[in-house]
Amino acid sequence: GMDSESRFVRVAFNKFNAPVADTEEENIDTYFHILHSVEQQKGLDQVGPDAFEYTIYSDGTNLDKGIFYYTTYTDKQIKVVDMNKENLDSKDLITFDMLTKTTFNHQN
Repeated sequence: GMDSESRFVRVAFNKFNAPVADTEEENIDTYFHILHSVEQQKGLDQVGPDAFEYTIYSDGTNLDKGIFYYTTYTDKQIKVVDMNKENLDSKDLITFDMLTKTTFNHQN
């Protein structure tokens, strides 16, 4: 179902039954597959006239390494922001534009 309870049960089941891989990249990929298994699609959950609830983005953070990962509704390619590459002692706010343009990787 599209209700919160059904989505919670689905994500919990997926999390506890997903294999743990040997590399961070594989585990991050699995993590996003789990999140995408419960995301809201446009057009399925109407919340008002011509207004629909949907998952705008999904994210996760490796707190030990200071790395932020995210995908957007329009681009499932995993983006990586390594906070270690930023001056975290700066008094200036650090911002990044969310990359939302669909990415196609042509192979021929």
